[in-house]
Amino acid sequence: MFKIDTREKYRTIRVEKDRFDANLTAEITTALQNADGMLQGNLIWDLSEVKQIDEDSLSILEIIYESCYASGYSCCIVCGRSPVCNTLKKRNRDWNLVPTLSEAVDLIGLEEMERLLQQSSTEGQEEGETEKLS
Repeated sequence: MFKIDTREKYRTIRVEKDRFDANLTAEITTALQNADGMLQGNLIWDLSEVKQIDEDSLSILEIIYESCYASGYSCCIVCGRSPVCNTLKKRNRDWNLVPTLSEAVDLIGLEEMERLLQQSSTEGQEEGETEKLS
């Protein structure tokens, strides 16, 4: 069982089972693909209730995580004190793993501001180069 909560700046996928397995992963993936624009935007995975995760689910999670960043969005995983947190850390040390949903929301906001600053910095450099050519 899972819930998808859509907010203005992010979506949260909350897994409400203690086992995150291939069947649940298939259900979530189908729901994300069928919902218009669900695979676009910042994403928070709330796995704080999950105690076990299988290899297939880890692989799909990794693909979705990486596709968020490849598309210019953020992704964060809430694992609380769940034993699954160690599994996630071993899988990929670069994942944004946080203990609470509020920290995930803060992280998404910080990364969004960082992207805006980088974008405005890049645009400022391009304007400066255009002025030099004139």
